[in-house]
Amino acid sequence: MSHNLRSGPLRDVLETVILALVVFLLAREAVQNFQVEGSSMERSLSDNQFVLVNKIAYREVNLGPFDFLIPGKSNGDFLLGGPSRGDVIVFRSPFDNTRDFVKRVIGLPSDVVRIEDGLVFINDIPLAEDEYITARPTYRAPPITVPPEHYFVLGDNRNASQDSHIFGPIHRGLLVGKVIFRWFPIGEIGGAGSRDLVSTDGVVVP
Repeated sequence: MSHNLRSGPLRDVLETVILALVVFLLAREAVQNFQVEGSSMERSLSDNQFVLVNKIAYREVNLGPFDFLIPGKSNGDFLLGGPSRGDVIVFRSPFDNTRDFVKRVIGLPSDVVRIEDGLVFINDIPLAEDEYITARPTYRAPPITVPPEHYFVLGDNRNASQDSHIFGPIHRGLLVGKVIFRWFPIGEIGGAGSRDLVSTDGVVVP
């Protein structure tokens, strides 16, 4: 007895398997599971929590003469606009590409960032951060102009984080994606902590 693959239950099974495989591969390209290690992002994220990372958020694309159609062209060739101030992101370690870090974006290309007197300043604007950081920074970082295609990142646990105040701004080539959801432990399900950065005067930093 022979089976006709043009129709019948065998073909249906094969089509279902292929479709499931395609969906699985596309999902892996779009979203990545990530385990938080350490306390550098407390109070927003804690050790051993699992989060989902949107890898498409910072996907780069080059449309040549049609680059003006890209929403985030002013922030690089990013399909969906690229990193914004306050985004919680995952990126590869500048020293070890087998490790990933999770931090918050503070400064964008051409921003001048400094840290003094327990406050972070962007272009001389002091940030109001007490709502989400563990404690104000006890260290000082001299003014640094964020180079093109780079981002200044800090951990919310300011005094227990390896970040841009130590290793400098990170290149966009290290970006993995934007953290979008905290899914484990089940009792801690919720947002990932991305937010607008607000000045001490209560104004969103543009």
